[in-house]
Amino acid sequence: MPKEALMDLEKSDELRAKPDAIILQNRARARELNGLYAAADRDYAVAIGMTSNEVSPFWLRSALVKFQLGDIIGAFDLIRRVENRFPEAPEVRAALATLLAAKGDQIGAQRKYLEIPDKQRLKYIDDDYLRNVISWPPKMIENVKALAAQVGDKVSE
Repeated sequence: MPKEALMDLEKSDELRAKPDAIILQNRARARELNGLYAAADRDYAVAIGMTSNEVSPFWLRSALVKFQLGDIIGAFDLIRRVENRFPEAPEVRAALATLLAAKGDQIGAQRKYLEIPDKQRLKYIDDDYLRNVISWPPKMIENVKALAAQVGDKVSE
């Protein structure tokens, strides 16, 4: 219930009356799920600024939103920091591979994508998984599917 979640988080922010990193990152996610990418980006940026000493998983979400907004450099900077903290995570590898491809490094992208174990990698060609389970933004979904096709994985529609 993304719309209801966003309303609750807006109220939480209002009641708190000062920035709170937990509220901001959750509101950013709710905004993202509601397609409000610019507002989500602002919330993620403030939350990251408040927690910049410790790379957190929500930084990945921020990178995906930046990519959706066309900020490839900002997205890539964040994803590299996330990768340093969580190098084995399949979603991090898939996101990094997708960003490498968007930057034009097809060989690096394919290499990184193929580091994901086969069973886990096949999730990234499943439309339902991408849209409803991990809820990647449309631009990321489009690009990861193109990358999957390049390495020979059959993409579902």
